[in-house]
Amino acid sequence: MRLYTFLFFSLCFSCLTAQNKEYQSLFLNDTLLSNANAVVRLDAITIEIANTKSLKQTHKRVVTILNKKGDSHSDIHVYYDDKINVKNLGALVYNKFGKEIHRFKSGDFKDMAAVSSFSLYEDSRIKYLNYIPTEYPYTIEFYYETETSNTAWIPFWRPLHGYHISTEKSTYDIVYNTSVGISKKQKNFAGFNIKDRSKEGLLSYVAENLSAMALEESSPDLKSISPVLMIAPKNFHYEGFIGENEDWENLGKWINENLLTGRSYLPEETKQQVRALVQGIDDPIGKARKIYKYVQENTRYISVQVGIGGIQPISASEVDRVKYGDCKGLTNYTKALLEAVGVVSYYTEVYATSSKKIDMDENFPSLFGQANHVILNIPIENKESVWLECTSQIMPFGFLGDFTDDRNVFVITPEGGKIISTPKYGASENSQSTKAELNIMDDSSLEVHAKIISKGIQYNDKFYLENEERREQDKYFKNHWNYIGNISIDEIKFSNDKDNVAFTQDVSFKAIDFCSFTGERILFTPNVLNRNTYIPNRYRTRKLPLQIERGFIDDDEYEINLPQGYTVEFIPENVSLESNFGSYTVTIERITDTKLKYERKFEITGGFYPKEEYEKYREFIKEVSKNDNAKIVLTKL
Repeated sequence: MRLYTFLFFSLCFSCLTAQNKEYQSLFLNDTLLSNANAVVRLDAITIEIANTKSLKQTHKRVVTILNKKGDSHSDIHVYYDDKINVKNLGALVYNKFGKEIHRFKSGDFKDMAAVSSFSLYEDSRIKYLNYIPTEYPYTIEFYYETETSNTAWIPFWRPLHGYHISTEKSTYDIVYNTSVGISKKQKNFAGFNIKDRSKEGLLSYVAENLSAMALEESSPDLKSISPVLMIAPKNFHYEGFIGENEDWENLGKWINENLLTGRSYLPEETKQQVRALVQGIDDPIGKARKIYKYVQENTRYISVQVGIGGIQPISASEVDRVKYGDCKGLTNYTKALLEAVGVVSYYTEVYATSSKKIDMDENFPSLFGQANHVILNIPIENKESVWLECTSQIMPFGFLGDFTDDRNVFVITPEGGKIISTPKYGASENSQSTKAELNIMDDSSLEVHAKIISKGIQYNDKFYLENEERREQDKYFKNHWNYIGNISIDEIKFSNDKDNVAFTQDVSFKAIDFCSFTGERILFTPNVLNRNTYIPNRYRTRKLPLQIERGFIDDDEYEINLPQGYTVEFIPENVSLESNFGSYTVTIERITDTKLKYERKFEITGGFYPKEEYEKYREFIKEVSKNDNAKIVLTKL
């Protein structure tokens, strides 16, 4: 045994000494491994800006993937177009001992259109490597260089790339001509090992040994709490134009004059067609409704993120010809149609995400880096603006939903740009009202006839159902009420009131074995249709603040018909809970010997709360869940 042990460790030592010790992953620091699915060993970005028409970038990224969940962090791709030249592209793969096991050259990378099968975007391309590992951990070294005459886009530096990924070392260097100039803004640097080594003509930062942050329930988007260095050139060149990142007002004027002007031309035939649509309508909102419906019925959306294919929209005439476009193209097309019928509207940039809202920084103007989507703003004199999501064929007029609501956006007007906020859907607007008749049968089954009306973001979560096939609708309700079990859907009817943004679901179903029998007694939970069964996770030491993205109000009213031959033995007491996070009330009233009335109101208040408040929030939801699952007891006469 001693001989075998000696030979084993001798072999391991021999392997380690023969390999690249820098990339071996056997002895990574425990602080980097904690909570991590991947470790960035090195992320080195060097940018050279010789003048306003010359930007070179060198990027080397080495990441150790610890397990399957970490595979998504390999990021072996680079976007390019006819203005960006990619060279020195390659990748190396190392095993856990640091031994090189694969080497990939530029010719091994797949090259394809970033938006396939759409001719308007054929110049936007991606080179990528789809590496499939055979063992973990493994390390990938990925490197490339790019050259471009467009100097407006300088990537922001984020030394932490996501939850559950740590960083051993990240460097960010920009060598720039002082005539170009660099604006910068640091956010969330406190508490992280980050050093600023900058001097005149050189912006230089290094971050080392940043531990992975574990994703906790109801935690904010990592981008809002992790370090970021925002960067923008003071003077830049973009697509043949020279510009300045002076302030949002002048940047908006520059975009309007250089990137939007001349993009609104439409064929005369199309102009005449849409003018006929609004004939006899003087109200600009009435005209806009007609135009929005026209766009929804005559175009389709393709997903092209802002930045891919540039930030200049495809001309309105091209979108009119091919009947498709990305968010930039469709928004500009809608803007042009509105202009043809005398309605003023403004092209608007936004960071769109349905999970956590991210604002554009009103104090840091930049042409790139803060937006990934475009919507349309229609100013109405003495009234609130109307906002249009031009990429959706089913979204109600003037409704943004959770993708772009309640955040700072960049509105571009001929007079200049400005940062304003999109509408916020408060708790009272994000409502759900449920009225139902419940029949409890003496064989323990249940019959339900329910009407559920949803508004605001709750509308946004459900209105797509009317376009689903019946089997998908059945699946939705069975999953939604999975705590009941043995459901048989009898009838489903939907009513989508787009004018008032209200979605009504009329549902009838049966459920066998709904009640529990205990001797001569029947037990059942009166909250049949809106029961909270989930309790937030408990954390011994909460690290992150609590974010409740959006508030809501649920109102439930059920008429409960009891089976003949039974009387009520026990009814849970009425409940009234108040907290910083909302309120909850339940009342159960005897109407007759065989009829009960159940009323419930549950309100949640959206917002940010310190991490110390999380346990109180958890206790509040736990108490709601307990009362939602309380039972009524019937006894046989």
